[in-house]
Amino acid sequence: MKENFKKIANYYRNLPKNEWKELRKSVSTVEYILWWQVRVMMIFAMLMTLKTYLATGEKFDILIQLIANTVAAFSVTLLRVIFPKQIFLGRVPYSAMKYGMVIILLGSYCGHYLGWCGKPGYDTFLHVLSGFLCVFICYEAVIKGLQTQNRPVSGFIASVIGFGMGCFVIIVWEIFEFTYDYFVGTTLQDFLFNPDENYIVYRVFGKPVNMAQVPVFDTMIDMITAVLASIPASAILWASVAHKQKKEAPASAIHPASPQIELQEAMKK
Repeated sequence: MKENFKKIANYYRNLPKNEWKELRKSVSTVEYILWWQVRVMMIFAMLMTLKTYLATGEKFDILIQLIANTVAAFSVTLLRVIFPKQIFLGRVPYSAMKYGMVIILLGSYCGHYLGWCGKPGYDTFLHVLSGFLCVFICYEAVIKGLQTQNRPVSGFIASVIGFGMGCFVIIVWEIFEFTYDYFVGTTLQDFLFNPDENYIVYRVFGKPVNMAQVPVFDTMIDMITAVLASIPASAILWASVAHKQKKEAPASAIHPASPQIELQEAMKK
């Protein structure tokens, strides 16, 4: 019992130092500075929205979203500190956060705090961007987080897992939008109800004929655009992982020696 307690105490004593080493190994100085800029912007937006809510009782839905996304900006650090390394969540790499910060900045700060989600097409742009980046986030989090040994994963497997997990995240997000609208009384699912006849989504798919169709229309367009965006992302991931492995692999792994060459090398030894 005492030995186990000592191991646990030693683990948490060295945790800050070990996490800092892992962070510096995974993230460049420029990226780390940019992360904190986004975090400060989110904290500022959250406090300003809280001030408005306390004064007027308005913007409660935006406040909740900003609080959730501010916490999300620290999510990888929190997971790695809370969960031990024996559990997958405790090994999620810091590199996954660099894609998530882009979504937090453009989706929460610009989209909800600055109100850009009210602009025609911006919500669709966010889902395209999120669908694209989710493939890389899931690759970083799942593949690298689950690996306990330095075993390479083929580009094909990486792209399939990135695409599959990305689609899973897309579905979970749409379920969240529905649940959030239902319980909080917000309108996350009606940004596509735009009277602009030239809006490209309406020109391709047609407009909802009444308000009852808007949530279904919005959900399906969001899912379709996000999934379509994840396809080229998966192809890029496949090519990137394959190229990296080919570049890092020794020549013998890329061009295996013939049996005659192997026999000659053995005789020399």
